[in-house]
Parts: sequence; C-alpha cells; structure tokens
Amino acid sequence: MGSLLYISLLVLPYLPTAFTNPIECSRVQRNSSCFIEGLSFQTPSEEYSAVFPASAHIIIESSEILHFSAHLFDALAETAFLTLKGSLIPSVTFRSDELHSLRVDNTGLREFTVTPHENRNLNTLIISGNPLSSMPPSIRHLTGLSILDLSNNQLEHVNLNWFQTMDNLLVLDLSANRIARIDINPALRLARLKNFWVNHNQLHRIEFFPYFAPALRRVRLVENYWSCEWVAHVRQSIWSSVIQVYGAEYVCADKVDGGLCCYEDRPVNEANRETEQVSAGEFRWRTEQLPRAERLLARDDDAERSQNSHLRQSYNVLEQKYRKLVEEKELLEKRFVNTVRELELTVKRLTAELTEAQDVIRSQNLKVNL
Repeated sequence: MGSLLYISLLVLPYLPTAFTNPIECSRVQRNSSCFIEGLSFQTPSEEYSAVFPASAHIIIESSEILHFSAHLFDALAETAFLTLKGSLIPSVTFRSDELHSLRVDNTGLREFTVTPHENRNLNTLIISGNPLSSMPPSIRHLTGLSILDLSNNQLEHVNLNWFQTMDNLLVLDLSANRIARIDINPALRLARLKNFWVNHNQLHRIEFFPYFAPALRRVRLVENYWSCEWVAHVRQSIWSSVIQVYGAEYVCADKVDGGLCCYEDRPVNEANRETEQVSAGEFRWRTEQLPRAERLLARDDDAERSQNSHLRQSYNVLEQKYRKLVEEKELLEKRFVNTVRELELTVKRLTAELTEAQDVIRSQNLKVNL
C-alpha cells in the first residue's frame, strides 16, 4: 500500500500537462498579431487549464467570457499586448507581470478590478465603450501607467487621488462619460501629466485645477456644465501656465467665457444626456445639444441668421479638421510607444539568447581543454 501511494505522488506533478486546454489563433496578421474568435469556456476546468498561444500581441473578439479572471492573465505568459473587443466580457480581474498594454473595447464591461500587488509593467490601459460606472481604488496598484484612457464609458465619479502612485502618467482621458464630480486632494500632484481630457461630461467645476498637474500642456473641457465663477477663476491660470485648450464653444444657451459655455446656476435637466443600449454589451452616447443661440435669436432678420450659420459651419469644418489631425498625432504617439516596447522585448530576448549561446560555447571549450 505504501509503494502504491509513493508511485501516485510521483505521478501527480505530471497530471496538469495532460489536461491543458490549448487555445489556437483563428488567424494571424503579418505583424504576428494573433486573433482569437468565438472563445468561451463551458466549465471551470476548461478555463483553469487554458493555455494561450505564444504571441506578443493577442486580440480576442466575438467571444463570451463572463469573467476574465486573474488566472487567465497568468495563461498569457509571453504576451505583451492584449486587446479584448467586440465581445461579452462583463468582468475583468487584472493580474500580469508581462503585459505592457491592455485594451478593453466594447465588451459590456461593468466591473474592473486589479489584484493588490504593485504593477510597474503595464504601460497603457484603455477601457472604452463600456457600461462601466466606476473605477475601483485598486487601480492605484498600476503604478507604471503612462497612458490611461477611460473615455466613452458611463463613469459618474472619479477620484484622482487614486492615480497619485502613477509617477509616469502622461495622458489621462476621461471624456464622454457622465462624470459630475472629480475628487482631488489639495496636495495631489500628477507631476508628469501632460494631456487631460474631460470634455463631454457633466462637470460643474474641478477643484485645484490646473495646479494638481504642474506639467500640463493640453486640455479638453468643452461640453460640460461649467460654473461661470469657476471658468473666470481658472482662465488666468490656464493662460499663465501656457496650457493649450482644445475645442471651443461660441454659441451657448447661457453665457460664453473664453470659449467655454458656463452657467450661473447648474442645469438640473439631466435628461439631455441619456444612454441607449444598442446591443448586448454595446452602448453608445446620444448627447442632445443644449438650446442654441439661434433659438434665442429667432426674431432676428434672415440675413443675420444666414451669416451666423455660414460662419458657424466654416468654424465647425476647421475644428473637425484640427481635431482629426490631433487624434492622428495621438494615435501615432501610441503606436510609437508600442513599437518601442516591442523593440525592447526583442532586444531582451536576443540578449538572453546570445548570453545562453556564449555560455554553451564556453562550456564546450572547457571540455575540449580538459
């Protein structure tokens, strides 16, 4: 009986390899990106035994994974860039010492958490187009982030103090959400933050702006419910800090101050911003414009209305072209960062292979000499 138990113990360590669930690429692009489509797990054992392909960039789409758990991230041993898009993945628990970039795009994400361990490897986190209403305090563990894009979700409140640990944060995009409040500690300093987008939200004011970001160079503020008192207060700070303000509003229901619509009393009609579900796990924004000045000036003569309309159309065309150029520039910057990361990984791999080859040659020379 003792011999049988001894043999069983010897066999047990080798059992997991017999129950692995290898996942294959549905297709591979020229840049070696691995696309995985139609992925789902019928049982917990399938999920726990999953082994992803050895690819630096994996894109999972048209799949159904109710919880992309920490052990699924563990199964991405050789992946630096992971994209989850166009799927049903309502919950994600992040844990990885290998990933440099994570993108979760239109997956019906409602819950995102980070395991309580400092992570300095993840450089880029993009969560966009999801019904996500809040971010957890555990995001503070992602101390290596330089790009954090949380745009086009349903966030209602953001605590910037959770980002204080992110010493390398350069870009923070909170645009196109439902954010009505941003909490900022007076002592908060995001020392390297250069781009701050909060346009298309429901903000009334941002305390300690722009002092919490001493290196800030570009900001987007349009389409909010700014207090006129706040706009007047921060305008001089923006000018003196040489901060570029992208986008402007010239026709407003109440007042316009320095290119921003502002209000003496905060609008209470929140029905102007509503979320419309278009398919399972996919949401889009329908933002109804505030009453425009042409309604208030309906009694003006036709010639004046025609002139204003022509000027407004010309401005909109120029602004769209300008925004497109800015977005293309930002996209190129992101691609550049990703390319640099890939080159770093390649250099590390080649260095390791070279070192290993040198060690083999040395050992062979020693054997010959002996």
